[in-house]
Amino acid sequence: MHARACLGWWVLASVLTGSAAPAAERENEAARTRRMQPAQPTKRLPSKPPTSPTGRRAVLEGWTGPVVNLRLFDLEGRDVTQEVRPRDVQGRVTFDTLPQRQLVAKTRTITSLALQTAEQMLLPGGIVVPRAERAGLTSEARLSWLRLTLAASPMPVPWNATSGAYSTRLTFGLKPPDNGGEAITLERPVIVKLEFDGLTGPAVPPITIEAVGLEHEKTVELRFEPVRRDPKLLVRSTLSDVDLKIAALPRLDVRPVQRAVLGFGLASVNVTVSNVHPHGEVASVTTPTAIVLDVDGRATPEPAALTLNPGESRASFQLRSAGVGAVTVRATAGRSVGAAVIEQRFPWGPLVAALLGGSLGGYARRFVKGARRAAASRRVIEGVVVGLVAFVAAVLGVGYLQLPAPIVATEAGAFLTAVLCGFVGVAVLDALTKKRQRTT
Repeated sequence: MHARACLGWWVLASVLTGSAAPAAERENEAARTRRMQPAQPTKRLPSKPPTSPTGRRAVLEGWTGPVVNLRLFDLEGRDVTQEVRPRDVQGRVTFDTLPQRQLVAKTRTITSLALQTAEQMLLPGGIVVPRAERAGLTSEARLSWLRLTLAASPMPVPWNATSGAYSTRLTFGLKPPDNGGEAITLERPVIVKLEFDGLTGPAVPPITIEAVGLEHEKTVELRFEPVRRDPKLLVRSTLSDVDLKIAALPRLDVRPVQRAVLGFGLASVNVTVSNVHPHGEVASVTTPTAIVLDVDGRATPEPAALTLNPGESRASFQLRSAGVGAVTVRATAGRSVGAAVIEQRFPWGPLVAALLGGSLGGYARRFVKGARRAAASRRVIEGVVVGLVAFVAAVLGVGYLQLPAPIVATEAGAFLTAVLCGFVGVAVLDALTKKRQRTT
């Protein structure tokens, strides 16, 4: 009985072992076959950009620069770029989070622009404003933005000879979206500040823009004088940071040798007119340039007009005084202008010196041998008259002393001229008087 049971177990084990071996061999063969076949690439489904919690995606229209150069701020100045997460999707800037308030879009770097014409220009950056759309009509919420505008007039900036500075008017405003729509109300005003780099001039107060539209634009006067070849106007605002290179016209530098001369035609002054760049460097002209002279006051330019030939940068003329008071000399060559003020003063100093010299010269005649002492007072009066006449004649270049007119116009020159002429003049008058008495 025991032997039969053992035999049965042996038969069952053989059957199980025989059936398992072929299965294991089949599995090994299938594994070898799979290893010999090339691996198939894994197919990935295209990923979709994340959307806002509401299921809608915000699209910013009008941004032309790279997305990496875009920074977003709330109106309190807090950087929310990482929260909104802008990205480039098929050439459009999209936000993962739909903004619920107005945001400021600015570039990461300061932009340099050239201000050369009077046309209105759009400055980089702006205020991002969600459009008013009915929910559920589209999976995208389109965003528009307000742009800061700038217009300058006149351009290029001309030289103002009266104020002695370059002068133009700057107009700042906010341009609404091109698509129009309902009116947009700013949550906060836009502040614009102007700073100088390579320029000098009076400071411009901050500009505040409180609403959108032409009626809310702000205009300020900009006066400056460049101190180097490439000056810049730094525009720093809530929306945009821009360095503007301002185009300015060349100017004429009118420079007299002295700012004050004797009036009544007793003196003349040499005036030089130079063609210069805006920052003051002398510039030669390339074509024949006529310079028109205009004198506001009683003075006479000699000659009345100048000409700069190609390669020249300077020309000079003489201005002869006439009367007293301030005289303004203006030079104009096309759109380039320049001016200088010359003061014609009353010749108190030389006049008093001439009176003293003439009286002393006339009085000295009494010490000559044979002169009558009783006529001393008459000789003093004669000496004063002759001395004044000789002084005026010498200043005008007429006289036997041959002294240069600028020397005669000084106090010392007037005194010397009047003393000599007064003494000689009185002697001549005495001789004429004696001759007349003998003939009678």
